[in-house]
Order: sequence, then structure tokens, then C-alpha cells
Amino acid sequence: MISRYTDHAANERTFLAWVRTALAMVAIGCMLAKFNIFLRLIISEHHGALPALPGSSAWIGVLTICAGLALLPASWWRFRKVKAALCEEQPRDIALNGLEGLFCLFLSLLVVAILASLLGILPS
Repeated sequence: MISRYTDHAANERTFLAWVRTALAMVAIGCMLAKFNIFLRLIISEHHGALPALPGSSAWIGVLTICAGLALLPASWWRFRKVKAALCEEQPRDIALNGLEGLFCLFLSLLVVAILASLLGILPS
């Protein structure tokens, strides 16, 4: 049996949660970018019958896709770092030097940008 199996299993579950989050961010980014294209197509087909869109979600979608793609190697790096720490017998620092904080800050700024785009504050 693997020593500290429950710790290794928890590390793997955490890694998979990070991967799920990254894939969800990529999917949401694609949805935001495609939704903007869809709305522009609808407006162009109705020749001015609908009001012009005040903002654009395409660049927010691209940023979300990039953040999701950047999260994948970060999650792999964290998984390997924790796995190495679990295999050693002595305590080891496994902090990610602010990666989680930067990720939370990015998500907060992304939500503000989406709201600003929906309210028409950001230019298209």
C-alpha cells in the first residue's frame, strides 16, 4: 500500500479540480466571444431595428480563455510540488508564492469587466 495514500489522493483531487476550473474558464471564454459575434450578427440582419450594443464581450472572452490556458500548467506545477513534498519525510514549504491570490484578483477584475461591458461602460 502507498504510504500517506489519503494525502496523495487529496492532492490528485485538488489537481483535477484545478483542471476542471481551467476548462470551465476556457468554455466560458468561448461562450463570451461567440455570444458577442452572435449579437452582432442579429443586429446586422435586422438593419437597425435593434439598438446598437454598448459594449463588447469578445476581448473579455479572449482574456478568460488565456487565463484558463495559463491555469493548466500552474495546476500541474502545484500538483508536482505537493507530490514531491508528500514523498519526503521532512516538512517542506509548498506555498505557490501568491498564485492563488493573483488568480482570485484576476477573476474579480474579470467579473467587473463583464459587468462594465454589459452596462455599456466599456467601449466596443
